[in-house]
Order: sequence, then C-alpha cells, then structure tokens
Amino acid sequence: MSLGEFFPEVFKADYARRNLEVGSVLKLYVTDTKPPKEKRFIIVGKNIDGLCLATVYINSEINENINYSPELKELHLPFQAAGRTYLDHDSFVDCSEFVIREQKEIELAIKNRPGVVIGTLCDTDLTAVRNKLINSPKIKRKDKKRFGFYPE
Repeated sequence: MSLGEFFPEVFKADYARRNLEVGSVLKLYVTDTKPPKEKRFIIVGKNIDGLCLATVYINSEINENINYSPELKELHLPFQAAGRTYLDHDSFVDCSEFVIREQKEIELAIKNRPGVVIGTLCDTDLTAVRNKLINSPKIKRKDKKRFGFYPE
C-alpha cells in the first residue's frame, strides 16, 4: 500500500490535475508498443480543449529498424541520466512523432497511482524537445498546430 492511498479523493484529483502539464514525465504501462510494457514518456502538448495530450517516449536506445535514416536518428534527443532524476540511465527522447493520449485516462492513472509522475523537464530540455518536434517531418503540420507548436 502506498502513502498516496491514504489521501482524500479531492487531494488525489487535485494532484493529478496539477501534473497534467507540459513537461511532466510519467512512467506507465502502455499498450501501443510491441510488446506492451511500462514506458517513460513526456507530456509535450495539450489541445485547445485539454481533452487530448501529445506525448513522446523516452527510450533506452534508438530503434535502428524504425529509425534507419540519419534524418530520423537526428530526431532522437540524447538525455544523460546525470541531473535528471526521472532517468535510471542515459536515454533518448523520440521527437520524431507524437503519441496522442486522452487526458482523462492519464489523469485517472495519476489519481490512482500518484507515483507514476516521476519528474518534470527543466525549461532548457523542454525547449530542446519542442524544437526537435517542430522540425519533425513525420508530424503533420495540423497536428503541430493542434498541440500548440505553431500559432493559430
């Protein structure tokens, strides 16, 4: 049993809402990977009504089978674990594409298990990630606009 389970529901809901911010790093079991597994990811954008979140994965290494070209490899931002408490080892942020998630689903996961929030990107890292995402040819311009990467 975790300490979070003893807090009132209103506290857990407030904590979940506060951590649904751009730059939050979470560690959750996801089913959109092969095989499904627990993954770290970063919230990088919200749509205008806040119902959907754009996220990117943090990976241990670059998957050479999917990211075979130098251009695709360049869209992976290396993050050293030193100074980043949410990392266990040096990793890569995959800035080639968004993974779009429902806000309610993530909010419920945080509310039920507050420990899934494992950190927050510093401003410098968040800017670097956003710049890579803006330059990704794999992300459609309309999706970049939808999640706040371009002005309307």
